[in-house]
Amino acid sequence: MGVRRAMDILLDAANEKNAGARVYTDGPLIHNPQVLEYLEKRDIHIVNENSDLSKSTVVIRAHGVTPSRREEIESKGAKVCDATCPHVMRVQSIIKKYAAMGYSTVIVGDNGHAEVIGLLGYAEGKGHVIENLEDINLLPPMDQVCIVAQTTQDRHLFKKAIDEIKKRYPNAESFETICSSTYKRQDEVISLCKSVDAMIVVGGRGSANTTRLVTICESQGTPTFHVETDAEIDLNTLKDYNTVGVTAGASTPNWMIKRVVDKVRSYKVNKYQKILFATKSIFNFLIGSCTYVGLGAASLSYACALLVGVQPKLFFCLIAALFIFSMQVLNHFANKESVALNEPARAKFYEKKQALFVILGVLGATASLIIGLIHSKSIFFCIFLASLFGIFYRLQIIPKSFSNFIRYRSLEQIPGSKEVFYGIAWAVSTALIPFLGVQRNFIPSLAIAIAFAFSLAFIRAVVLDIRDIQGDRILGKETIPIAIGKERTKKILIGITLFMTILLITSTLAGWISTLGYFLLPCIAYASGYQYLFQKRIITEGLLLETISDFNFIFAGLMALLWQSITF
Repeated sequence: MGVRRAMDILLDAANEKNAGARVYTDGPLIHNPQVLEYLEKRDIHIVNENSDLSKSTVVIRAHGVTPSRREEIESKGAKVCDATCPHVMRVQSIIKKYAAMGYSTVIVGDNGHAEVIGLLGYAEGKGHVIENLEDINLLPPMDQVCIVAQTTQDRHLFKKAIDEIKKRYPNAESFETICSSTYKRQDEVISLCKSVDAMIVVGGRGSANTTRLVTICESQGTPTFHVETDAEIDLNTLKDYNTVGVTAGASTPNWMIKRVVDKVRSYKVNKYQKILFATKSIFNFLIGSCTYVGLGAASLSYACALLVGVQPKLFFCLIAALFIFSMQVLNHFANKESVALNEPARAKFYEKKQALFVILGVLGATASLIIGLIHSKSIFFCIFLASLFGIFYRLQIIPKSFSNFIRYRSLEQIPGSKEVFYGIAWAVSTALIPFLGVQRNFIPSLAIAIAFAFSLAFIRAVVLDIRDIQGDRILGKETIPIAIGKERTKKILIGITLFMTILLITSTLAGWISTLGYFLLPCIAYASGYQYLFQKRIITEGLLLETISDFNFIFAGLMALLWQSITF
């Protein structure tokens, strides 16, 4: 929680900085070299002796600093953003309170660790650090003693240390200051070690809580491998172990954990898991190759054609499938960094078959244009304009010289544009194309079909952006969840689902659309359902969430097919 909060504060500071100002962190914000590289690319640097802090912003990391260090930073003309973890702040306040009362402080922690150095700054020169039980014998005579722990300390060691310290100082006051999520993770790791043959701990080697997890695993007699990235895993060393457990330090990014898990899973599959693994591999291919979402576009086109009052035709579905397929595929290559950070397995998949998918993406777009041209010029120009718009979406149209007056130089940089344009692309390809293929005069059902297609696609895009919010913030993306926050985003999604429910019911009652409107209501309920499951963290894994969310497009086609079979 502390590291994630600190990252949010840092990225907020980077977004709010004035022109010409710089953003620094007082020490590495996170013990992960890969994430630090991304922050460097965003012009976020670590303070060093040569840093000019005047008119800059310095973010104090989750570990906290001493009061004197904070004063030193402020004296250099920097604005301080305090991202100290609330759990660390609590320990600081305990030490400060008891130091003012004349107590000496004993900190159970790692001597020299940034958090411990910061805590010692509040002890008024009467602080002592013990790393193990043997260090207790080295403590000097003290009348009043306050015992605290580094927030990421081993809980079992801390309990033993309290007992031993109180034997020497019977009147000592002790406080439980280990972060609850830390000791829960430690207990889970101990439990996991009992059911696996080996453990992999993912996290930076400079991370105290990560290295402590390694120590805990080793203390259980479990062969343990500490890696920072999936590239460090030697699969040959795992061949002698049937079951491998994976855990990670609190500061390890989700995408890094996913990479390690994917690599281990692809290698350690026993005979009972082969069927499940094969099934998952098929879905991985269908989703990773965008075949699944292309099928969803064809299905939604079928439903929208009937909603508009047009007899569905194969070429309507083909145009939608090919256009959405090409849009999704080419979008992955245009957002390589984002895909690599948020969807590491898919990034690897595309990296291996890069030339193939670029060709398929271009062929898909070309084929949709040719099919449209064969049928009518209006469809061709509609697809052409949509494709052209997709190309210009990422181009920096506004010259750099105007950057002081105009913040957004491309459409992509406008907050929330990604989800809105994604929804428009789906609405055009699945609802407008069937209308242009048959009708010429505007009819109310067209507006309803466009709203329906837009809503399903928009909800899907926003939910996945909430999933990827951590990676997107690191890369400087301005998605809707980042621009307005998760809670407001959830309210917008609820508002859209309510609006579409009312629209479908009233439109059907008014006779603007057929009774198909009632049959499409389950699709709105389905969208609400997977939103709820995601928010409750029942489904969070990328493959499962995408499989479920994208199925809603296919579900719309199935409901339309059911309605057609009943009414005709």
